[in-house]
Amino acid sequence: MKVFKNIIPKPYQDRIENIMSDVSFKWGLLSDVTYGSDSAMRNKFPNAQGSVGFAHLFADRASQTQSDNLDFILPLLLHFTETNDFDLIRIKGGLLLPTTPYRLGSHNMPHVDYEEQGITTALYYVNDSDGDTVFFDDTYNIVQRIKPEKGKVVIFDNLIYHASTCPQVHNTRMVINFNYALH
Repeated sequence: MKVFKNIIPKPYQDRIENIMSDVSFKWGLLSDVTYGSDSAMRNKFPNAQGSVGFAHLFADRASQTQSDNLDFILPLLLHFTETNDFDLIRIKGGLLLPTTPYRLGSHNMPHVDYEEQGITTALYYVNDSDGDTVFFDDTYNIVQRIKPEKGKVVIFDNLIYHASTCPQVHNTRMVINFNYALH
């Protein structure tokens, strides 16, 4: 796992946050942000809960979706891949709001974004927030928590289980999730 702070210049960070916070930005409602309906997985993670949230697909290979904002966000990916020799699988924005009641120590359903080897996941934090990202080992124990800080990116192997948590102090938690395969 790699963590980089201020991966892009502050004006670009601010512009991304302003665009994604604007009333004209198109968010879609998700009844459970991690699609966590698998009861076997729910048994492995008793502290997991489902949260309502919002998503924006900047790009998705499977559905051939391309947002009007893709050309603005794609250079962000180039900042941390340092190459354009990759297969883009998906870029998805995520927005979580405070939830009540929220159990102390709880998190959303742990998941991997794709059940394939050779894919890298990167989480770019759009704003400062208290909704940590939680990472798990192979036996589903929490091994690390990353606090969202504007301009930070966390890069990790796609097969590492991770989960978001909803903010409780801040009004929003916004991330951009990149899934790609380097050549």
